Amino acid sequence: MTKYFLFFALLISIQCATKETKNITHNVYDYGATGDGVTNDQIAIQKAIDACKGTGGKVIFPEGSFLTGQLMLGNNMTLQLDSTATILGIQSDAEDAYPHHKIETRFPNRMLEDCQRRLIYGNHVKNVTITGKGKIDGQGDYDPWMNVKELGTEKDRPSILAFVGSKNITVSDITMVDPACWTQVYIESDSITIRNIKVHTGNLTPNRDGIDIVDCHKVLIEDCDIKSEDDGICFKSGSEYGCKDVVVRNCTIDKLNVNAGNCFKLGTDGLGSFMNFDISNLTLKNAFQNSAIVLESMDGAVIDNINISDCEISNCGQAVFMLLADRKRTVPGRKPRIGSISNIHLKNINGRDYTKQYPSIITGIEGHNIQNVVLENLNLQLKGGIQKTDQTVMEYDGKYPEGSKFGNTNAYAFYVRHADKVDFIGCKISAEEEDAREWLIQEKVAQLNIQ
Repeated sequence: MTKYFLFFALLISIQCATKETKNITHNVYDYGATGDGVTNDQIAIQKAIDACKGTGGKVIFPEGSFLTGQLMLGNNMTLQLDSTATILGIQSDAEDAYPHHKIETRFPNRMLEDCQRRLIYGNHVKNVTITGKGKIDGQGDYDPWMNVKELGTEKDRPSILAFVGSKNITVSDITMVDPACWTQVYIESDSITIRNIKVHTGNLTPNRDGIDIVDCHKVLIEDCDIKSEDDGICFKSGSEYGCKDVVVRNCTIDKLNVNAGNCFKLGTDGLGSFMNFDISNLTLKNAFQNSAIVLESMDGAVIDNINISDCEISNCGQAVFMLLADRKRTVPGRKPRIGSISNIHLKNINGRDYTKQYPSIITGIEGHNIQNVVLENLNLQLKGGIQKTDQTVMEYDGKYPEGSKFGNTNAYAFYVRHADKVDFIGCKISAEEEDAREWLIQEKVAQLNIQ
């Protein structure tokens, strides 16, 4: 009896200690932050984070504007922003503001040269939450970050959030605005939850995506409102780790009518895989001349078991762009290869108010066919209005791929080429203006069924 009593007493004491630890809060003002939006609070905030990491406690940002450069997160901690709190990324190219740091990944990864600067950084951390009703402002309109051609690649412009090699990461309820580059990037990380966030990149310059998921497993993105001048929600694969077991649902993606990027995208970087995706209830709009839904295997990626359903498309140039091709890109230790696209199911997709007369395009390349695509209950009211039917359709030319580059093909709704099996089930296709083209053109398709 005594042994059991001692055991339960010890267990209760451990549970109480754990509960007390999780309730520990670290107010950034207590560590010297000013919150005036002018003074650099980077050192003070980092002290609060260092005191909190590993404890399961919270770093609290009360009312105020907290100017800072890079903040390094630790394990088992939460950043909590009050609704009246704003974290401001300092406008500086100095190394002490945003140190360059090449990511460390399990596999050779094409992202190594990019994503070298960030405002809030989780490097191989676990059990981290960033939450609250507050805002993180990257202040990305800083002149050196606006002159993209002069600056070079993305490596010199800080993202707002970056997690690399991390696990059990939750980002919820916050608002992120005006990043200098990709708003947030998650690389070779597992168990990622992004819920009920708002992103507005501003109409600045290219490469300011809303959400970028690079080689991550077990990802949930839901109830998010994304306004981005480049890709809205983009999955990339720069290594053999790939993206697997993904759910994206109940999100609005607004491309702000900017001539760059697409709404929802797998690619363009695609070396490993995109497998087991369940995508539903997306509102996809304002992609200018580009696409609402993009699936690309350009660098050897295996794309398989992708289910996209119950989406609304408006004010886009094209509903769907699906491309299997060979860009001849790779990473050290791996020969270039051609990937695959198979088992794709699009269901209950409505589209209207198209900005261009482009059809959706589904195409592989000679000798490498897309396999088993099902298009079910698509209700698309296309723009129409073309009176020519003699258009030639380019094969992929090795350059950066966009559906808009194929232009007005000889079909007004779907152009399908280099595919093994494509099924149209219960689809309603129409054009606003009379169009001389067929709604569907197929070339080198082994089996195409219309039901």
